[in-house]
Amino acid sequence: MKKIFFALSFVLFSSSLLSSTILTETAHAGFLPYGRMYKAAKDDRAYTTQARDVRLQLQLHKTMLLEAPSDIINISSYVYLEHGFLVGEVDSENQSKALVSAAGKLAGLNGVSYYLPLKKTKNKPETSSALELKLKSMLEPDYPSSKLTIKVVQDVVVVLGVLTHEEEKKALDSLKNFAGVDKIINFIQAPSTREVKRGRPRPLRNLF
Repeated sequence: MKKIFFALSFVLFSSSLLSSTILTETAHAGFLPYGRMYKAAKDDRAYTTQARDVRLQLQLHKTMLLEAPSDIINISSYVYLEHGFLVGEVDSENQSKALVSAAGKLAGLNGVSYYLPLKKTKNKPETSSALELKLKSMLEPDYPSSKLTIKVVQDVVVVLGVLTHEEEKKALDSLKNFAGVDKIINFIQAPSTREVKRGRPRPLRNLF
């Protein structure tokens, strides 16, 4: 019961952070974000770490928005275990350096990794988007987005998240065997001993 309380507390805290960025909200009586609760429970990070990563990711996104407001749609930002990641396309090397530099100055991050290739005029974003959706649908049952994130940039598959070594190997093997995947950039991190939750909560469907 205590684990469920922590998972619910984390989700409610994360929801309050996200709602602060929205100008208008619609109240729904009796609403509980069961999807987020499930993802929080499946995540190997401690609940306090998840909450901290959510806060840092919002701050990192805001930093990118201020640095490159016209190109923010082409750049995705993530935070796992207090480490920042930037993935997307940029107009120039100078823009890439500016984005990485701005991210590196964000208090709370222990480092920044990035994959920011220059935009290609002949690149077909719809092809990358279709491949990304297929890969996500293949991995989602075992690896919800809180554990593993897939981003396809110029046909290069970028994987991020927090997985055990066994989970990482299984996920990468699945990606390598998928038709259309030629190159993979692995940003997956392993949970440290102090970050692993003590005892994984049972699936929510078994709690009712």
